[in-house]
Parts: sequence; structure tokens; C-alpha cells
Amino acid sequence: MLTTPDLAPGYALAGAATVPVGSKEEATSELLSLVDGRGERGVIAVHEPFHAGLDKEIRRRFDETTEPLVVPLPAGEPGGGNGGRRERLMKMLWQAVGYEITFDTEGGNG
Repeated sequence: MLTTPDLAPGYALAGAATVPVGSKEEATSELLSLVDGRGERGVIAVHEPFHAGLDKEIRRRFDETTEPLVVPLPAGEPGGGNGGRRERLMKMLWQAVGYEITFDTEGGNG
């Protein structure tokens, strides 16, 4: 996970391997180092503002591959990003599994 230095300890406490970065440029460098230099596989979460700042060609490269799966991690600001928190999480799930999952918001059976 590539995130800000102030958020890194929380993710590390949750058990995520975390690389703190301070800028979009540093995030890009670390991401390429993880993938090209260390051959990282699996899922690499990138703090959403850093992900948005990736060069267009680099984003296209990772959008077209599933290994590793590079996903933006919502920054957590209320009302931030495109759509609400629920919509952003639904989009992340869809990208990760390739299928749109819906949840019963009425609380009924089904």
C-alpha cells in the first residue's frame, strides 16, 4: 500500500504492508519500483490522490493488467472523490472481481 506518512501507521497496525510516500512523484517512483524492481504481485492499493496523479501512460499500463492489480484507495475525506463513499467502494469491488455486486439497502431478505 502506498499512502501518506500520517496514514501509514494505521494501515500498518491493520496488518497491511505499507510504503509511506510524500508526493505523487514519489508514489509513482515507488509503484514502479515495487512492480518492476521487486516483481510485486497481488494487489497494490494507492492513496487516491496519488493514484489520480499517476502519468496517463502508467495508469493505462496498470488498468490493462490484473497482476498486479493496482487500485486507488479512497482518501477518506467526507464527500470527496467522485460519488459517495458507497459508490467508490462499489467501484473498487467491481474492479477487483470484475462483477458488479449489489447490496440490499432495505434490510429485507434476499
